[in-house]
Amino acid sequence: MRRFLSVWLPHWSMERYLQKNMTIGQEQHKALRQKTPFALVASGSRGQHITSINMAAEDAGITVGLPLADARALCPALATAETMPDADAAALEQLALWCLRYSPMVTTHKPDGFALDISGCAHLFGGEQAMLEAMAEKIRQFHLTPRLAIADTIGTAWAAARFGKTTITVVEEGETRAFLAPLPLTALRLEDRTVKRLKQLGLRHINALLDAPQAPLTTRFGPQLIKRLHQATGAVPEIFGPLVPPPSYHVRYPFIEPVIQLEAVEVVLGILAERMMRQLKQMRKGARQLELRLFRVDGHLERLSVGTSRLCADADHITLLFQENLSRLRDDLDMGFGFDLMTMSAFDVENVTHIQQAWGSRKGGMISSQGLGQLLDRFGNRFGFDKVTRFIPAESYIPERAFRKIPAHSGTQDTSWQGTNQRTVSRPFLLFTAPEPVMVLAEVPDGPPLRFKWRRRQHRIIAADGPERLSPEWWRTSLQDTSLQTRDYYRVEDSAGYRFWLFRDGLYDREEDHPLWYLHGLFP
Repeated sequence: MRRFLSVWLPHWSMERYLQKNMTIGQEQHKALRQKTPFALVASGSRGQHITSINMAAEDAGITVGLPLADARALCPALATAETMPDADAAALEQLALWCLRYSPMVTTHKPDGFALDISGCAHLFGGEQAMLEAMAEKIRQFHLTPRLAIADTIGTAWAAARFGKTTITVVEEGETRAFLAPLPLTALRLEDRTVKRLKQLGLRHINALLDAPQAPLTTRFGPQLIKRLHQATGAVPEIFGPLVPPPSYHVRYPFIEPVIQLEAVEVVLGILAERMMRQLKQMRKGARQLELRLFRVDGHLERLSVGTSRLCADADHITLLFQENLSRLRDDLDMGFGFDLMTMSAFDVENVTHIQQAWGSRKGGMISSQGLGQLLDRFGNRFGFDKVTRFIPAESYIPERAFRKIPAHSGTQDTSWQGTNQRTVSRPFLLFTAPEPVMVLAEVPDGPPLRFKWRRRQHRIIAADGPERLSPEWWRTSLQDTSLQTRDYYRVEDSAGYRFWLFRDGLYDREEDHPLWYLHGLFP
């Protein structure tokens, strides 16, 4: 049986605003929270209206949704500030992510709540009641007023958090219909206009809908009414869209006391990496993505992610990758009042095919493929995997288009260079990114070069081989940076023994061509 936990923060916007402005002083903050009428306002099509109020404003008769002009008429001393829904939504998501310490699956119920799928998690915290009490106490320490509930469905947990008789509600398994029956229709997450139309028919509580015929209700109110009712009762499943995908493997390390030193974090990092390695190797698995989460006592969550080009289950390599991230964040990592929990999660997990290593290691031997992969992992996590690239062949005889770059960790099956471009002539070891123009003395119309000047230095040619003629790819009209003239390539050697790869772009016997000479590469 799946179980869901819903958290409702009825005064979220106001409490977040007050928490953000606690720097004004404890006494002033307390006065603003309780004694001074205060409200958050938003602008709408009909002017400004109240979106959130404190206790003093509520005592003065001000309600949410009231136009600001009417609110000032009721309470001339009312202080106001502009609401910030985008900042509220971002902070709500951050708080929901902090609750990953309780369950790997969390989602937000905007604008003022979030939910967790706690199936199989409650026993880790002493049961559902103990889990709710511990979670409520943690959230209250953030100067928030929570209402929490657990039920069999997302809809029932949402309703219990908002309409339960106490701030903590547990709906026992199988008691969903009995709990929902006396609740008002708004507990079904219906639109206001639908609730209003139902009330006009004398339907005010959910029990009036539980056994009512579905067809007339669907015809009159649309499919959303029956859908919400069935989702709440569990007759049809409801999709739980988590903020982050649940990990395949997960290890955690709670601190007895919050730590505020990075050295302690690095020590625990090694412990978590060892535990993760044991889990992965026991199941003969490897991970391509790992994430380290550091839970701060004030509700902030730090997330560090690393990727690997190959399946990884080596504790030392995992530790090294995360240590490089931590070293770069050493000056920017805000320890706050300390971290009280660290977790490590593995994603993109696959079966590992073990490869036999060499019998022995010889100093100065060739780098193994595993060592090269680990080096690419470090470069990828440091600079970005999209910036660490390798070359693969492309279908073209034009040298600068005969290859393309792909990420080094890409698993694309490459066609061999020899199979892609069956040529008997050799290519230079060093190919310039763009051919460099040179001044050439040559016999015309098709004679080889006799002398050329490159980078202000003259080279006298003593041997030449060619030409190798390459026709233009006339069908690639979109390539504006490449000439559409015929090329003649020559391999030449100068009097100093250096060998070059020159080409003439264009032919002298064609009136429409404008021949120019270029140096494209160097032979070793």
